[in-house]
Amino acid sequence: MSDAIAAAVLAACRSVLPSTRPLPLHEPTLGEAERRLVDECMRSGWISTAGPYVERFEAAIAAFTGARHVVATVNGTAALHGALLVLGIGGGDEVLVPSLTFVATANAIAYSGAAAHFVDACPHTLGVDPVVLDRYLSAIAIRHRDGTQNRVTGRRLSALIVMHTFGHPANMDALRDVVRSWNIALIEDAAEALGTTWRGRHAGTFGSIGTLSFNGNKIVT
Repeated sequence: MSDAIAAAVLAACRSVLPSTRPLPLHEPTLGEAERRLVDECMRSGWISTAGPYVERFEAAIAAFTGARHVVATVNGTAALHGALLVLGIGGGDEVLVPSLTFVATANAIAYSGAAAHFVDACPHTLGVDPVVLDRYLSAIAIRHRDGTQNRVTGRRLSALIVMHTFGHPANMDALRDVVRSWNIALIEDAAEALGTTWRGRHAGTFGSIGTLSFNGNKIVT
């Protein structure tokens, strides 16, 4: 992102805030409804990995996003790690990841044993730039029948993780076309993008697997 665009984003944020204090990344609002539901959950004894609240939560997210299957995990990083493992990505693989992201996206790749391969972000969407990515892969990658190889490192380019920065959607149509042409799996880090749609379709539902987060600094939380 250029200095001019960063300044414009900052000015836009400040324009909707009444004070001149530092811009908060998150300010959770916890009221009586939250207290009542937490108390009810604790009284039920189901406070860990199962129980009716987990099932209701998964069903609600599926209904809201249009995802066919929803599985709750302990956090968004674990969800990304699990996505990589489910797709068989590990040692000897490289995973394309935007240079503009939160460290958890790259951490999940490291946890899987793969290597993070950083690629350029687009100044208009703040996500992976599909035009630059396709041009870059043409320069460094070799297509094989069973996948794509980095001609420089010799490792398999197994997946692209797209991150929707601050909930702003990446150009998913173009990115999906690029990864399909290169036989690369698509994973969406939609941690910040609950409620975000791209051309009428919810973020996190374009790739093989998408992940959402409900950490204290996320939209609904």
